[in-house]
Amino acid sequence: MDIPRYDDQYVIVDGSRIRYWVMGKGPALILVPGLAASVEFWQYNVGPLAARYRVHALDVLGFGKSDKEIGQFSLSYAASFMARFMDALEIERASLVGNSLGGVVCAQTAAQFPERVCRLILVGSAGLGRELSPFLRLWSVPLLGNLVFRMYQRAFPSLKRWVFSDSRAIDDEWLRAAATVLRTPGVRESTLKVARMGVSLRGQREEMLGDFRREVAAMDIPTLIIWGRHDAAVPVVHAYRARDLIPNSEVHIMERCGHIPQVERPEEFNGLVLDFLGASRCPEPITEGRP
Repeated sequence: MDIPRYDDQYVIVDGSRIRYWVMGKGPALILVPGLAASVEFWQYNVGPLAARYRVHALDVLGFGKSDKEIGQFSLSYAASFMARFMDALEIERASLVGNSLGGVVCAQTAAQFPERVCRLILVGSAGLGRELSPFLRLWSVPLLGNLVFRMYQRAFPSLKRWVFSDSRAIDDEWLRAAATVLRTPGVRESTLKVARMGVSLRGQREEMLGDFRREVAAMDIPTLIIWGRHDAAVPVVHAYRARDLIPNSEVHIMERCGHIPQVERPEEFNGLVLDFLGASRCPEPITEGRP
């Protein structure tokens, strides 16, 4: 599969320079990647989804090619930052799609600012249970976490069998490009800071999960939960927990798929997203934003 190319755009949010890609016209759709990830993790999705939506994919503050200084991180802060990102691009309301850490950030945004979110799609989302890959839990340990993440940065292209269920489906050129961004100066420090906020050696921190669960259980935003059957980072049982927790939600499990379905099986993923978003529209017009 040919790798689509998009032009880097930048917008200033609270004094920080944030990188994003944008394409298409219509209702706003925002794609949020996971911990340490970047817009490259939506490379196969922006174009197809832009056939019906104005799609924005961003590097969250601290990651990718966005500015790296994140100060004290919390889910509440991350949700507020998402709202200010929308303000900066003149987006009144949007549907949100988040993978891994991006999922919990999008869900928190929907719970905290329900008037700004039309529909929500969680993809292998964090925040729904303590269980987590031992490899990710090691990132929370001082000194050892630094060493382990350095190894991850260097070895990312060869770790595709851990991240993806069918590693043969992953283009080597895409892996090299994603690895280059993963190694951007400052990404390691930001990743470890965020990981230690929400993760310990026992898994995702219960003190974070309790507040998050209460907030998303009270929201009434149509939600699609997508999970790879063979997710090695966050177990698939969390998909069903999310369905039981979140009102007005549904689950789709992608077979022969790991933690990043939008890269591993993009055609199926894009179809699921378009079908779900097309089931109903936001009740009010959405500002298209600016390029």
